[in-house]
Amino acid sequence: VSASLVIPVNKPILLTLHSKDVGHAFYVPELRIQQDFVPGLVIPLHFTATRLAKEEIVCTQLCGLGHYNMRAYLEVESLGQFQQWLKDHAP
Repeated sequence: VSASLVIPVNKPILLTLHSKDVGHAFYVPELRIQQDFVPGLVIPLHFTATRLAKEEIVCTQLCGLGHYNMRAYLEVESLGQFQQWLKDHAP
């Protein structure tokens, strides 16, 4: 599990959201993206980020004791930077 979601700018993205425990939400206010997801369902989320950014991903559902500590970031990078990131993080 990583605290960063790195994507290329101006490319369509498909995230597949699911939860093992309780309801959560994927929310990036700066990109106007918000999607709730619940255990037992697989929820597709399509979007395209159109500018370089590093934005916080927020869970807007009060999902339990660890809710306050759920921190992650969406990093939108140029295609070249994204390809370098893929090379650096290849298994």
